[in-house]
Amino acid sequence: MRIVGTKASLEWNDMHPDELYYEVQGQPRQTLVRAMDYLNPEALEYEHLGALHYTGLIESWSNLYTRFAIAMDAKNRGDEETLKNLVYPDLEHGIDGIRWVTKCVESTDKGDVWVDFK
Repeated sequence: MRIVGTKASLEWNDMHPDELYYEVQGQPRQTLVRAMDYLNPEALEYEHLGALHYTGLIESWSNLYTRFAIAMDAKNRGDEETLKNLVYPDLEHGIDGIRWVTKCVESTDKGDVWVDFK
């Protein structure tokens, strides 16, 4: 999957799921690897196995179930602060995911052109 912008591009290949290629126009391509210290702390919060483990789906479910368990526990204890600050996917995230896949298909059907996400 490749996203090409006016200043930079990203590329991800499911044959190498732990790597994301980042290329700024006029600069060498960079390979970003999951679980590395240079990533955003919010991304690292969901990392449990470390780099180069090909178990992303299992880890994704683990992250999701952990968030649900934290939410249920906080609700049972009346801990509104934890509930307010807890981040986990909701219906809108799911709708955005479906919209994103639909737009990828639309782009392909139109000859790999840029399409508006809205």
